[in-house]
Amino acid sequence: MNNQFTLSVLLFVFSQSVFAETGTDTGQQADEVHSEADQLSDGEEQQSHLPILRVSINGLDDERQRQNAEQFLDIYKEKDRPVENPPYTEFLLRAGVEQIQQSMQPFGYYLTKVDKQLVTNANEWQVTYTVERGKPVIVTERDVRFEGEGKTHPPFVRLVDNYPLDKGDILQQEKYETFKNDVRTVAVNDGYFDGTFTRKQIVISDDYQGADIGVTYDTGQRYVFGETTIKQDFLDQDVFERYKTFKPGEKYSSKSIAELQRDLYNSGYIKLIDINTEPDRDNKRVPVELAITPKKNKKHTFALGYGTDTGARARYDFDWRWVNRRGHSFKSKLFVSERDAETGVVYRIPADHPATDDYRLFANFKKTLDEDDIESTLWNVGGAYRDKNGNLVREFGIKWQQEDFILGNDSGNIALLTPYVRLTYLKADDMLDVKDGLKAQLEVLGAHKNLLSDVSLLQAVAEAKYIKQLNDTNKIKMAAGVGRTWTEDFHQLPAFYRFLTGGDRTIRGYGFDSIGDTDSSGKVIGGDKMYYMSAEYEYFFKEKMSLAAFVDAGDAYSSDSADLKVGAGLGFHYYSPIGPIKVDVAHGFSDPGDNVRLHLTIGAEL
Repeated sequence: MNNQFTLSVLLFVFSQSVFAETGTDTGQQADEVHSEADQLSDGEEQQSHLPILRVSINGLDDERQRQNAEQFLDIYKEKDRPVENPPYTEFLLRAGVEQIQQSMQPFGYYLTKVDKQLVTNANEWQVTYTVERGKPVIVTERDVRFEGEGKTHPPFVRLVDNYPLDKGDILQQEKYETFKNDVRTVAVNDGYFDGTFTRKQIVISDDYQGADIGVTYDTGQRYVFGETTIKQDFLDQDVFERYKTFKPGEKYSSKSIAELQRDLYNSGYIKLIDINTEPDRDNKRVPVELAITPKKNKKHTFALGYGTDTGARARYDFDWRWVNRRGHSFKSKLFVSERDAETGVVYRIPADHPATDDYRLFANFKKTLDEDDIESTLWNVGGAYRDKNGNLVREFGIKWQQEDFILGNDSGNIALLTPYVRLTYLKADDMLDVKDGLKAQLEVLGAHKNLLSDVSLLQAVAEAKYIKQLNDTNKIKMAAGVGRTWTEDFHQLPAFYRFLTGGDRTIRGYGFDSIGDTDSSGKVIGGDKMYYMSAEYEYFFKEKMSLAAFVDAGDAYSSDSADLKVGAGLGFHYYSPIGPIKVDVAHGFSDPGDNVRLHLTIGAEL
């Protein structure tokens, strides 16, 4: 036997050396035909004459099963490469039968038959596997249960109720493993840190026709929150304590930790939070340690821009993130455009639940510049309480406002004390690139002559906008608004409380606030009623670029009936990192509409 083995090895080596010699002769002949620059090395010349390995799998229509078979197959890794070692390739061919059979087992097929075929020629070796999966393993029995303190814990109960494998189903190990991972996730998230699987098994029958599943999980004791330690030195400790929604001794939940982290980041104070929630297994408690790194205390922001409604514009914002150790904050703004100039300040005081509630004091000044129809100088001061519940923000406030205005033939210097209520619902997946979002707002305010006001009025305004990306290439947008003011003498109503519409964000094809009733001089003086509607369709020809078509309609008026103004057009929209940049060209079909009007807007849509 040893002599035979040695002889076969020698013959193999000899055959290899003859092959090499033949390759060298071929290379020499090639030298006579090709230029020196085109010559191949001996190794490259040999490899160029080796057959290429092709591998295909028939009989697997399920894409996931086919991909799994390809990952199991060692020979598949050699696909489309030269066959340099034929015996090794033949070894991989034979091994592939068992590898494909193994790849089918996670999908419940344990009786898979695999036929292999190898067809060779000088140019390629074609390997073909033909797969017959056979009958799958069917779940015949299922016993899944929880034991211990958490056996009635709702998330665990839901996992059992929604167990992905039922009697009569094909056994799929992926679903079996996913369930176990889901159990571990719930256990860690809800404080069952000592939980363990006391039984996890799949018993397959001898004929590979049926399987019994048995899973038992002992939850152990649920941990509770321990003491919370917050390491920081720039605010009073009480400020951060009010952000907490849990107390020592309460049942542990990672959701509460995540909410605390989110609220602290949203506070505006914090740059970085390092959280440690390592369980104390001896005492069954979870102490919470937070190390907070603050942002810079003061922030200055400058911006230049242009809008078709405003012309050239500039803005400066100052953010004093904490004025004192009580967490009070201060913001100011200065905005100047070709149309108007305004400045304002807001002083914010955190309430008992600072993540959602605060008190605000504010003051604003605004002056209209270079307007043919409107001259206005306005200032106000006031205060408000603001709270947030989920996506709903409520604001209850009061402000004293004075406006010196000229609007067509109307003029006055009117003071008003106006209590107001503003409700805003906002839900969006991404404020800078909204694919699914809704914003709705309702504001009601009033004033009375007997309460420090020159005019009595009651006003209500409701607006909404909905955006929905239907698929990769189609998006729709719909918007609407309606408003009504009740007052004794419309002509005494300050310009700030009159309804005007038209422009980039209401009815395109018309100038900014150009739609409204006119007086005897033909000047636009607005109305005590308003409505508008808008529908837009976008087609994305690239991921961040779209073409748009839109129709807008509405009116602002004081008469009994509206005179519908309609605008329509086309646009190009680019979704940049700072928000959508929209270039729209519109036509206004009614007076005072333009034949062609350009609208340019930049920034968030909701």
